[in-house]
Amino acid sequence: MATSLMVVSFAQKPKVKNDPTHDDKRIHFGFSLGMNTMDFAIKQSQTGIDSLIVADVARLQPGFHVHAISNLRLAEYFDLRFTPGISFGGERQITYKEYRTSNFLINPEDNPVIVESNFLEFPLLLKYKSKRLNNFRPYITGGINTRIDLAATKKTWGRSKKENNLVLLDPLDFYYEIGFGMDFYLRYFKLGVEFKYSVGITDVLRTQIKKRGDEGVYYITPPPEDAIFTKVIDRIYSRMFMVSFHFE
Repeated sequence: MATSLMVVSFAQKPKVKNDPTHDDKRIHFGFSLGMNTMDFAIKQSQTGIDSLIVADVARLQPGFHVHAISNLRLAEYFDLRFTPGISFGGERQITYKEYRTSNFLINPEDNPVIVESNFLEFPLLLKYKSKRLNNFRPYITGGINTRIDLAATKKTWGRSKKENNLVLLDPLDFYYEIGFGMDFYLRYFKLGVEFKYSVGITDVLRTQIKKRGDEGVYYITPPPEDAIFTKVIDRIYSRMFMVSFHFE
């Protein structure tokens, strides 16, 4: 009988919760580190269809990101989060496949075209948390993000010793984002592991560049020898998958 009481008493003993009042704070801060892969969703143009040339991203180069975290508690299960930061190191290789038997338009030496991006990011996200289960808590998140591509500063198309500027992008883009994760309550801080997918909503393919001269504003387009790299593409939309580790 005594043994049975000891077993019941042991089974009912509550687990110790780390930092039990962490989520009761109105505002708290932190930082985030992670890895990402950048991608393109490419829509072919009629020129590409007629020319039998298909442009697609054949290879992704992983990048990484660093963010600051500002968290505002809205309700028991809802937080508003602003996480500005920078993502860099990402690279996309656009491969042009020609299905022609002669009169090829793409020089093999220019294929694939490498496009690099380094983003300043300003995400504004809503976080919905489940009820805390001992020292962990799953959640989902979603919102909008404004990104400025610091690498999209090329002044014109063409080739140089270091790179081929054959496909240019607009620097400003807007995204909607959705993700999920798990918060782990440790002794001195909360660790969050998050998976998030970003979808760009604006066409970032640059087909002309605005210039100012003595006679006013004018526009330049890709030179004839390089125009095919842009003409076979109708639109480009950015995509990004992110794995983040939040320290709060």
